[in-house]
Amino acid sequence: MWGFIAILIASLIFWYSFQKLKEEKSSVKDELLSLQSKPEVAKSDVTKLLLSSQNTGTFQAFFYPLQGQKTGVVTLCNPTGSENPGEPECSTGQYNLCKCIGSDCSRCRHSGYVNLINISNVIRLEMLASPDASRQHAAGAQLVVRTTGMRTPVTAPGSNVVPQQTQLIYEETIPLPNIPFQKWTHVAIAREGRRFDVYYNGEIVLSKRTQYVMDTKAAYGPITAGDPNLLGKIVFVESFPQKLSQTEIMANYKAKSDTTGKPLFSTSANLSDYIPNCEGGDCAKGPKMRPTSPLLDWETQYA
Repeated sequence: MWGFIAILIASLIFWYSFQKLKEEKSSVKDELLSLQSKPEVAKSDVTKLLLSSQNTGTFQAFFYPLQGQKTGVVTLCNPTGSENPGEPECSTGQYNLCKCIGSDCSRCRHSGYVNLINISNVIRLEMLASPDASRQHAAGAQLVVRTTGMRTPVTAPGSNVVPQQTQLIYEETIPLPNIPFQKWTHVAIAREGRRFDVYYNGEIVLSKRTQYVMDTKAAYGPITAGDPNLLGKIVFVESFPQKLSQTEIMANYKAKSDTTGKPLFSTSANLSDYIPNCEGGDCAKGPKMRPTSPLLDWETQYA
């Protein structure tokens, strides 16, 4: 009896949270889109709301990365303490704080990683597109945030010169757990000031503050998803001007997915229309019955 009451109360909480989100969300894109085509999933006005509205914001979507690069990329690593921004540390496989040259952060790009989400080059969600034996400790996914800080030059003792502060731009890279291939995953990025919370399927996997404040002075561009080197799909892209709680994020995830975690988009299309065929066969098809055997024989490249 008490178990039933607890389930009922939890269901009411999720229902109330979801109804509240329906009233507050700033944008939603329900179309099923290809990650490989690098689609634009939101306009620049949504970016502005996410990055500067109240110093808070939440972005979330369902991802289905099917297949990345088939050939691994070997990346050289740096000894601990090295400042080379284009190579990860040998001991951890992770990247250090990278200082941009003026506003140009191209030297901070990460070899072997592809974009899942790019919010005007200020917030990026990346995943490792293929295994890399050269860095066994590499993060399967990572959050990249462009930040800004002030540097005060050192002056000689007794000098009457007033030091002028210089603004520097950085890219901070925060490792995340793997986002699996061939499986739907709901990812939410919730921000308040320098604090970033990341959720997979409603469960928190990261809560961390960046070293510097997020850079919000750049021009606001559109939000894009995916990469030409990444097969897969994205659906139910949503953004909110406020930082959502875990209860609200879980309510949204449960309301938009079935019990297996698959998003509840239109089922009128054939399965093979939105999930590409596996190499060497059609993994979208189910089991095939052979008349000579009472057993079901699964046809898959992994069998």
